[in-house]
Amino acid sequence: MTIEEPTPPPPITPGVARALSPLVRRIANADETGEPGLNTYLVGIDEIVIIDPGPGAADHLDVVCGCGGDRIRWIVMTDTSPEYAGGAKKLKELTGAELVAPAGFDGADDVLGDGYKIDATEFRILAMAMGDPDEGRYTFVLEQERCLLPGDQLDDGIPDDFPARVRSFRLKTVAPGHGQYIEDAKEFLGMK
Repeated sequence: MTIEEPTPPPPITPGVARALSPLVRRIANADETGEPGLNTYLVGIDEIVIIDPGPGAADHLDVVCGCGGDRIRWIVMTDTSPEYAGGAKKLKELTGAELVAPAGFDGADDVLGDGYKIDATEFRILAMAMGDPDEGRYTFVLEQERCLLPGDQLDDGIPDDFPARVRSFRLKTVAPGHGQYIEDAKEFLGMK
């Protein structure tokens, strides 16, 4: 019996929306060389949350708006630095969406904090602060699909307490800030 290798995912193409699951789509920003950079996620169908709008390149925001239009209801980010959040205010202006950001973020409509929930018609997203909530670093859990959207918050390693914090969600997948969608959250988080 021959064991077949899994089919690798298609390459990430900057500026092209790709459905990763029934509720999650990814659009990668182009970095300075034109290669895939930060992933922007559109979560939802009837109502959409944008996670990590990116640095604010007009062509990227045009693609995001083209994919979500007037269904974009919320904008959040995993980090408040310009790479992740630079386009947040412009996207808010283009869509009329509610900008939910940590305290002190210029232009925010609501304050993002640990445990903040976005209840949409089809899903719920829960925000989890990474460290001190005032630092503005967050991960998000899409409860209906058991998907973790951590941005790049776990790139330097998984904090010791993190697996215990997310265990109750029984996570299946991870949609990272850079790179491919991860089908096995338990392996990624070292929870096997």
